[in-house]
Parts: sequence; C-alpha cells; structure tokens
Amino acid sequence: MKYIFVYPYGWFDSYMYKDLFATGEVVPYMLKEPFHSTLLNFIRKVHCSRKVNNLVSLPLKDIWNYSLLQMLENNTCIIFDTGALSMISASFLYKIKKYRKNIKMVLFIVDSLHGSSEHIPRAIPNILNFPWDVRLSYDINDCVDYGFDYLGPNIYSALRDVEPCAAKSDIYYIGRNKANRNALILEIYNKCIQNGMRTNFELIDNKKNLKNSHVENMKGLHFSFVDIPYEKVVSHVLSANCILEVVAQGQKAQTARYYEAVCYNKKLLTNNHNIKNLPFYDERYMKVFERVEDIDFEWVKKREHINYNYNGQFSPVHALEKLEKLLDIR
Repeated sequence: MKYIFVYPYGWFDSYMYKDLFATGEVVPYMLKEPFHSTLLNFIRKVHCSRKVNNLVSLPLKDIWNYSLLQMLENNTCIIFDTGALSMISASFLYKIKKYRKNIKMVLFIVDSLHGSSEHIPRAIPNILNFPWDVRLSYDINDCVDYGFDYLGPNIYSALRDVEPCAAKSDIYYIGRNKANRNALILEIYNKCIQNGMRTNFELIDNKKNLKNSHVENMKGLHFSFVDIPYEKVVSHVLSANCILEVVAQGQKAQTARYYEAVCYNKKLLTNNHNIKNLPFYDERYMKVFERVEDIDFEWVKKREHINYNYNGQFSPVHALEKLEKLLDIR
C-alpha cells in the first residue's frame, strides 16, 4: 500500500514527522509548500486568507491542492494531521476518497481538542463528521471523549544535528499567547529574575496585544510576531537547564516541551498535572506547579546529570506500525 502524509506547512510539522519521511515508506505532501513563482504564492495567500474569506467566501480554494489527487493510486492510504484539516474542505476530502479504488483515509490528531490551538475550531467539523477509516489521537482524554483510537506519544522526531546556542540559560520558554497565557509567563519571568536566574523566554504574540498590554523586550524576554524556526527552538532547549511548559486552561495533554525534555535530557517545569501519568515521568527532573508560589527556583537552577534513557520511543515510525495493525483489523 502507498502512504501519503498531508501536513500544512514546514515550520514544525516537517520536523515532527522527520523520522517517518526518512523511512521512504511515506510520501510527504505539504499543503503550503512555496511555489517557484512569487506571484502564485501571493495569489494563493490572498485566495486562502482567513481575513478575506471572513468578509467574502471565495470559491475554488481547493484548486491549490489538486496536485494531491495526481499522487493517488489504487490502494493508497492518505494520512492527514489536524493542521491540514483546517485548510481543506469536506467536499475535497470526499473527492479524494472517491478518486481511486480502495483509498484509506486516516487522521493523526496531534493537537488536543481540549486545548486552545487557533486552527482546531476550523478542523473540528472535518475531524468529527467525515467517515475516517481510522482516527488516531495522541490525547488519551480526547480518545475517551470522542472515541478515537489512541496514537500514544508517537509524534516526535528528535533532532540530533542541532548545536546548542551560545547563550546558556537556567530556564527556557517558548509559546504563543493562547488564552492570555502571557500574563502567567510574565509573572513567572519576574520571579525568575528576582531569584537571580538566567532566563530565555520567547513569547509569540501579535502587535495589537503587545500595544494594549504595554510590555516590551527585556533581558531574557523577547517578543516575536512570527513563528521561530524549529532548529532555533531546539538550539535554545539544548542550552537550557530547564524547560518551562504552560498548558492552557482545559488542556490535559502534553505539549512539545515534554518531548523535548525527554529527548534532550532536560528538566521540565509544567502546570500539567497529567505529566505524572506519562512514560518517562521522573519526579527528580519533572516538577508540577499550580501557582507561581509553588515553584522551587533553586531546583530549576541546580545543574544535574539527567538521563531519561530515551531510545526513539516517541518516533512517528511507531505510529505507522500501529496504523498498519488497525487497517488490517478493519
């Protein structure tokens, strides 16, 4: 059977599934892969713009993905991740299913439906209403609530060819301002500074929010308006003693920070109590806080030898193994 994996863009997804593509068994298809023509890139951007389509719904947006149909053969399994579903119409999904004989349609849900990712509300109708052959979710809570099959933690490819950045830190944080999360991050930042810590906080927000909140860059605190290249994220992780993870209210599943802590042998400070139920949890190197007052800043600063004995268990190649078993059953 031929496998095609459809994902939205290369900022993070191409790294997350790197192991899967390296096997040669799965053909990648990036929905927003840049054209050689600057004009075509501009036209697609305007045609598919959410701001434009909120004002007037433009037709034929799926035309940009018709090259995907040309890749299909009989007995093809096409896998989508949740980011891709926010960019594809239900009618196009049905067209794919009918385009060749014995097309298997599979979904990797690598975001929490209980979380606050911006694209999830747009993806949910396709997640819940399309007749998928298999729906695999990494969030055990979503599996219980929606009847998905459990993917497990098999969604991360460790990057072994990245060098640590020059600036070492006691604690590293990166994240978007979901559900006003930055207010808590700034409170933690101030406490870190009071405790004499070297911080490296990268907060992604929009200019309007920053203007309204009257905050600006400070030592060890930097605001960005665009996604940061993931190689840079890993470089900063490698130079940190501890990673800070802050999940939005209502989210029970872990973020990429958990995977990074295990793969790169770093301490993890998180407000996610469910971390204790995950593989590789080690109370010596993973601490949970509910309030800023709960944080042990001396533990964050303390340098220790950490080894989770990770050996590729998070790799998405294991997700493919699980999928093949499910497809044989159904």
